[in-house]
Amino acid sequence: MINNIQELRERLLTSGIVKNEQELQGCTSEEIAYIESKYGVLPRTYREILGLLGHSAGKLVNRSEFEFYFDQIIKMNEWQREIGLEFINKEEEYTPLPENTFCISARNGDPWFIIADGQDDCSVYFLHENGTIKESSKSVMDWIEGFVEEAEYWIRKGLRYSTW
Repeated sequence: MINNIQELRERLLTSGIVKNEQELQGCTSEEIAYIESKYGVLPRTYREILGLLGHSAGKLVNRSEFEFYFDQIIKMNEWQREIGLEFINKEEEYTPLPENTFCISARNGDPWFIIADGQDDCSVYFLHENGTIKESSKSVMDWIEGFVEEAEYWIRKGLRYSTW
């Protein structure tokens, strides 16, 4: 179980997800401040994750399957807000997400999100394409551990040969 950012770093390095420290490229404090200026104060645990692997994390995720890294999540958050405005402008039934909702990842367009209200850690939710929202993980660390476990599985199977 991953309990903190140091354990995450060690697990990424020892599992073969990243070859070395250079494959871990985090966000700058300015990039994290940019996110927080637009969406709200991120939980400490997610800020730490962004600071460790916000731009690159070896074989952790496939960029064509997941929106996960800084450039992708910025676009995903803008897209999610545009969709909401389209529903509102068409006067279709739509339950808007809270203003401080922040999409931290998506798989084929379906997002995982948190509420950016400055907590130490928080639950992670998944928004299904049918509009239902379910809690995906009790904490951001549990959520990232799911990505690590999946990457480790595919590496053991020999199906992640190079950096994605």
